[in-house]
Amino acid sequence: MTVDEPDEMAEQHEPDTVARRGRWRTGERSRRRILDAARALFAERGYDRATVRRIAATAQVDPAMVYYFFETKSRLFTEALALPVNPAEEVAAELSGGVDGLGERIVRHFLDVWDRAPTVEPMLALLRSAPTDERSAAMFTGYIEQEIIARIATVVPEPARLRAELVGSHLMGLLLARHVLRIEPLASTSPDTVATWMGPTLQRYLTDPAPAPDPTA
Repeated sequence: MTVDEPDEMAEQHEPDTVARRGRWRTGERSRRRILDAARALFAERGYDRATVRRIAATAQVDPAMVYYFFETKSRLFTEALALPVNPAEEVAAELSGGVDGLGERIVRHFLDVWDRAPTVEPMLALLRSAPTDERSAAMFTGYIEQEIIARIATVVPEPARLRAELVGSHLMGLLLARHVLRIEPLASTSPDTVATWMGPTLQRYLTDPAPAPDPTA
């Protein structure tokens, strides 16, 4: 991915934040400007290229104010799209339980969140438009790759990125079939049943030994 400028979300702004909190407590107008700017820039530039500094400049606020209100770029994205939960934080919580049984846990949690329609409609709208709209694709795939796939890759053996992307591809396919195309009987099958069937496949991607290279290739 090409990034025009470094995203400084990892930088610490605690001294500035603490010092300025007093005059920001009534800054709801600034908060709304930040959300408006974030929605516009996520749509225009995609998730990874819509940096916090650029969002702050568009909203005409100090970057530290973005951190004060939203703490992380992922949370800003979640609120900008009005999602009921932060998918990145949900994945992080599942990863903290270790890799044993992770495949089934991810599927169960994924369905628990995405079956709460219409609360996830903004994200579904992105998924529907991604195949034909480059801006929607950049916003959706940028978030999934940076905040979810990259996190999964930190806890699995090599080839870690490929393992994580295989998991991500299955989850996106499940989301597409269940909520966009609404293919039956998958669309109405209980989350427990789907997780029982799909979990072992994801677990194999996560933890099984990598296939030996094809000697004829």
